Amino acid sequence: MFFNLNKCVGHITENAIKQISEAFGRRLQNSGITRIQWIALYYVKINKRISQRELSNLMNVQDSSAGRLIDRLERDGLIERERNNSDRRVVYIKLSDTGDKLISDLMPIGIKFNEDLVSGIDENELIIYEKVLHKMILNITK
Repeated sequence: MFFNLNKCVGHITENAIKQISEAFGRRLQNSGITRIQWIALYYVKINKRISQRELSNLMNVQDSSAGRLIDRLERDGLIERERNNSDRRVVYIKLSDTGDKLISDLMPIGIKFNEDLVSGIDENELIIYEKVLHKMILNITK
C-alpha cells in the first residue's frame, strides 16, 4: 500500500496552520507585537485577570513558554502580575493600561483577518469544518 503524504489530513492541516499563522503574523508586522503576543493579550483582555496556568492552557503551550512570554509582555509594560493573597504560588496576569489600549487597537486586525480567512465560505461549511476538526482531535486524544 502506498502512502501519499500530500493526501494525509494531518500534513494538509499542518501546512494550512503554518500558512495561516504566518499570514496573521504578517498582518501584525507593523504593530510591534507578534502573533503569539497578540493571542496572549487577547486572552488576558477577555478574561480581565487570568492565572499563568490558565493562560498556558488556553494557548496550548507549556507553562515555561507562557512564563517567558509573560516576562516579555511585563518587561514591555503590556501586562502586570499580581500574586494571589491566599496562595502565593498562583500568579495572576492583567493588562496594563498600555496593553489594554494596544490589544483594543489591534483587535480589528484579528477581526479582519478572520473575515478574510472565511470569505466565500458559508455558515454551514464552517459548522461542518468545526465538527470535523473536533472529531479528529477526539480521535487522537482518546
